[in-house]
Amino acid sequence: MIRKTLPPIPPHPSKEQMENSKKRQEACLTKGKSSTNSPMSYAQATNAAASILKIKEAFPALPNKKILEIHDVVFPKPGNKGRRIQHTTRGPFRKQAIIPTSDNIKDIIMGEANAYIFQINMLLKSIKSMTRAEFIHPCSGSVSINMNSVPNTSNLNTIERYLKSINSAGNDEVLAPWLPQSKSYLKITSIPYIQPNGKKLTGDDITTTMKNLELFEPVNLTAKPRVIKASPKSDMAIIWFDIWDSQNDSKAKLLINHSFNFGKYIATIRATNMNPRVPQYHNCWKWGYSTFSYHAHGSRCQKCNDPHKLEHHRDLAWCCKVNFKLNPPRLETAKGEPCPHNFKCINCKGEHMADDNKCPFWKHRFNREWHSKKAQEARETRANSTHLAIGSIKI
Repeated sequence: MIRKTLPPIPPHPSKEQMENSKKRQEACLTKGKSSTNSPMSYAQATNAAASILKIKEAFPALPNKKILEIHDVVFPKPGNKGRRIQHTTRGPFRKQAIIPTSDNIKDIIMGEANAYIFQINMLLKSIKSMTRAEFIHPCSGSVSINMNSVPNTSNLNTIERYLKSINSAGNDEVLAPWLPQSKSYLKITSIPYIQPNGKKLTGDDITTTMKNLELFEPVNLTAKPRVIKASPKSDMAIIWFDIWDSQNDSKAKLLINHSFNFGKYIATIRATNMNPRVPQYHNCWKWGYSTFSYHAHGSRCQKCNDPHKLEHHRDLAWCCKVNFKLNPPRLETAKGEPCPHNFKCINCKGEHMADDNKCPFWKHRFNREWHSKKAQEARETRANSTHLAIGSIKI
C-alpha cells in the first residue's frame, strides 16, 4: 500500500533573503521607470548581436563588459524623440455663446442687457430647456452670452432668431452664434517679404490667397495673419496665423506640412508652439492678466487713469474743470467739446492712450519674455523708489 505524503513545506526565507528580494524588485521597477527606449525588434536584436561579435573578433583579449561599452559608444541606442510641438490650446470656457454682431447692434444689446437676458431666458424656458443666460459682455466684433451650462444647437438657434429680430437686424448685422473652440497655432514659411511689385507683404495679401485655395476651405481664422521678417536683415517672411480647431487638432492636421503656391513661390505650412497673446486688463489697462481676474471695484480711464470709464471722462475728469488756485488758473472746457488735454500712457509713458496700438506693449503682445522683462524692470524701479524714500526720512 502506497502511503500518500504531503509535499514538504518550504522553509521560511531568512531576513537577508527577503531584503535581497526587495532590493531586486526595487531595482527592476526603477529600471523600468527610467527606461525610455522601446523594446528592440527581432531585426534590431540580430544586428546588435552581429556588431558585438565583430568587436569581439577585433579585440579578443578584452573582457565582455568592455566590449559592451565599446558597442554602446559606436552604436548608441536611439534616445527620446524631440518634444512634440504643442500647437493647440485646450480651449476657453464653453458655457457661453459668441454672437458676431455689428457695432450698432452691440451697442443696442449692451444698452439694455438686463432686458435681453430676461427675454432670452423666457424663450429658452418656452422650448423646455434648462439652459439659462446669466450675463452679456461685449467682445471685439461680437457679444458673448455666459450661460449656466453648455448651450446646444437648439439654444443657439433660439438666441439667433431673437437677436435678429432687434430693430429688424439684417443677416449681415447678426451672424450665427457659435461655441468657443480651441486654437491651433501655425506658420507659413518660404514667402518673400518684398513682393514683385515692390510692396511689403501684408496680412490682407495672405487672407486673399487663403480664400482662393481649396486647402483652407475647412478652416476659419481667429484673426488676420501676422507677417514678420524671418530676421532683421532677411528678405523672407514668416506668416503666423491661428485657426479655430478641436482639442485633437483635427483641422490643423489638414494643413500641417502641406504646401501651396503663393505667386511663383511654394509656401509650406508648419506647426508652431502655441503662443497666446499677453492679455490686457480692460479695467486698469495694464498687461499680464485677463479682465475677469481683476478684483477692483471699478474701471479706470484709458486716457487719464482716473476711476471712471472713457465715455465719462469729459464729465468727471479734473483736467476739464475750472481751478483758479493754479498759476496760471485753469479754465473750464466748453460744454460739448472733447477733452483737449494730453496724457501719457500708464504703461510706456508715451503720448497716447493705454489701449492705443502704437504702444510698444501692444506691439509686443505676443512676446511674453518682453513683457516679463518690462514687469521686472517696473518692480525694480518701485523697490528703488521705496528705498530712496525710506532713506530720506530723518529720525
